[in-house]
Order: sequence, then structure tokens, then C-alpha cells
Amino acid sequence: MDRKKVNMINNAQGKIFENQILAACLGYLYDGRACVDKIPEPFGVTKKDYKTGEFSGRFFSHKKAQPDFQGTVTGGRSIVFEAKKTEKNKIALSVLSSNQEKILEQHYRLGAITGVCVCIKDEFYFVPYALWRLCSEQWDRKYFVPEDLRGFKVKFNGAVNFLDMVNGKAVENMNIFVKE
Repeated sequence: MDRKKVNMINNAQGKIFENQILAACLGYLYDGRACVDKIPEPFGVTKKDYKTGEFSGRFFSHKKAQPDFQGTVTGGRSIVFEAKKTEKNKIALSVLSSNQEKILEQHYRLGAITGVCVCIKDEFYFVPYALWRLCSEQWDRKYFVPEDLRGFKVKFNGAVNFLDMVNGKAVENMNIFVKE
């Protein structure tokens, strides 16, 4: 399969994953538990035709991208996280751009709940940024495998319930997601 087709498939799968997270965001909002929004992709208009109302544009560099989701959980704490999906057996740390890491680090240092919502094949995890940033030191490698993330597996019911671990714990009550 050519690279263009692979990119189109990966992009479509990424959008489905983000929509599954958005479904959970709506549920959390309805329950009064959290208000979390998807941050739009950086996009710029390159040409406007005022007569027809049409325009051309382009997405900016992946390097300038911010984390995908930001919001507030009950009690007033901020939550900031990136969403990444892979069909491989591991998720590489390099999937985050340097700008995404920088922003997650800033929010982490200020006490926000920070993480990376990950889909490896058909398994869903909400990985604390505190763990993500130390992966190289703890495991002497630059990727996670599902076994590393077992304690951070989240519930899935058509929606990726990123605040609800399968072990019954709630992200907003877990100290590992925030800087002490």
C-alpha cells in the first residue's frame, strides 16, 4: 500500500479515536463531572474568494500542535491531554511533538491533571504525563507496551472513558496524574 493511502487510513482512525473521546467528554459534561473540549488543529487560510465565499487553507506543522484536549474536572482542577493511536504493539514516546511535550510539562508543573490518552490496537489507556516523561529513565527505552500500562487501562463502551480506570479508580482522585 502506498504511503498516501496509509496516511489517509491512519488519519481516519485517529479521527474515530478522537470522536470516541469526545463521546466520553459529553457524558462527563452531562454528569457534571468534567467539561473537556477538543482543541482545534492549527489551520491557516491561504486564499479567500469573497465573491464565492470559498477559501483555501492548510494545516500548520505538526510541531506547532497543542495537546488535543483541555478542560476542567469537578473541584476546579485543569485537565490537559494528548490523544494518540497506534496499530503497532507499542506506543513510541516520539509520537508527541516537542511543543506538545512542552505544553504538557508546563501544565504538569502547575498542578493540572496531565496525560496521554492512548489506543494500542483496540485497548485504551490514560497514561499519566508524570510516567510518560520518565519512561526512558524507568525502562531504559523510548516506548510503552501494553503490559507497562495495565494499571492505566480505561473503560470503553463505545466511548473512551478516559477518567475511569477499569480497576475502578477515577483519574481525578489519582495523585500520579498531578505534580505534588
